[in-house]
Order: sequence, then structure tokens, then C-alpha cells
Amino acid sequence: MAENMKNALKEFGLTNKETQVYLALLNLGTSLVQEISRKAGTYRTYTYEILKSLKEKGLVSYVIKSGKQYFEPAEPDKLINILKEKQAKINDILPDLKEIYKQTSDKPKIEVYEGKQGIKTILDDILRSKQELLIYGSTKKQIKLLNFYFPSYIKRRIKAKIRAKVITEMSKEGIEVQKKDSECLRETRLLPKEMDFPTTTNIYGNKVAILSLDGEPTGIIIDNKAIADTQRMIFDLFWKATGTNLR
Repeated sequence: MAENMKNALKEFGLTNKETQVYLALLNLGTSLVQEISRKAGTYRTYTYEILKSLKEKGLVSYVIKSGKQYFEPAEPDKLINILKEKQAKINDILPDLKEIYKQTSDKPKIEVYEGKQGIKTILDDILRSKQELLIYGSTKKQIKLLNFYFPSYIKRRIKAKIRAKVITEMSKEGIEVQKKDSECLRETRLLPKEMDFPTTTNIYGNKVAILSLDGEPTGIIIDNKAIADTQRMIFDLFWKATGTNLR
């Protein structure tokens, strides 16, 4: 029981020494500091500091009798009152705290991945989303870099029933991709040859994944609805500009 009381008081917010002194004072009742010190097993001068701290917390008071200072413990119900006061204070500031949290949570979350394995991790994230996929960028660079993984990725995307719209450059690879659209849950539109994308952008759900495939491959995932919606608008502009072209 004694150990349970100590643990509960520590969870309430008292230090080890404050717990010792408070329990000693509860057992003694109104007492002089030297009596409290002996019961708690703390040095007298240190006990004064602890009693002062407990007094500030509302758990100890004192009276003067015959010129001597006697300390008294607050009734244990005071602990509940203190908790209620703390809760009331938190409730008062809760709307402000929520507003601060909202401002932080609305900020974009950005993850950076490097190397072929990092790019695979991004593609796996796209598959987990099970959302429509919009892509604009270089098909030939992606196929060249991930030729060992890309066929498997396409099969998994089809199995997950994730439809894709692709805008890519007019290249041999781009034309080959477009020819297989019907069997790949995909619609591809081609831009003029001079449009050579340095990166590939994937838009899915509230995320945008940008892949840089030249040199050491690098990719970032931006998790933010506003940014994803803006990228969709850009994609739609490209999409409308390309018409249905080459079939």
C-alpha cells in the first residue's frame, strides 16, 4: 500500500523527496521541522526547502505556536482539487493549443529517398495508396533506371486496380508505353520531343512524389493536400493541351 501511495504521488507530480516529506507529515500531523525531518529521513535544512515547495503546491501550511513554526498537511482531498484546477486551466487554453497544432499539422511533410532502393520505396508507397495516379515526366529515364523492377510494379498496380494517367515525352519508350495502355489500366498522352523532363512527378491522394533519375537517383514525397491539388491543376493543364494524340 505504501509503495502504491508513493507511486501515485509521483505520478501526481511530486518528486521523491516531496513524496517522502508529505507522507511523513500526514503520518505525524502538525509537527516541527525537526520531527518531519526525522520521520522522512531527510536533512533538516533540505526539509525546509521541500516544505516550502509543498506549500507552494498547496499541500502544506504552517502555524506559529509559542514562537515556533509548525507545519500541517493539507487534507488528501486537496490533491483532487489541485488536479481539477489544473484541468480547468488546460481547458481554458485548449482552443489555442489546438490552433497551434493545426497550423503545424497543415505544414507539408517531406520525406527524402536516395538510390534505386529509395525509388522503389516511393513506388511502393504509391501502390499502398490505392488512389488514381497522375504522372508527368520522363518515361525513358524511369524505364532505363528501373528496368529490373518496372514490369513487376506495373503488374502490382494493375492488380491493385489503380488507374493511371501519364504525360510523357514523344520518344520510342513513350510510344511503346502508350501502345500498351488498354492492358495496363492507363491512358498516356505524348508531348513534343523537345519536352525532355528532368524529373518525373507522381500525384496520388494527398501526396506528390518527385523523382530525379539522372546520376544518383533521388526522390521526395510531399504529403500535403494543397500541394497535391496544385499539382493536379498543373497536370490537367498539360492533359488538356495534349488532346488525345497519337494512337
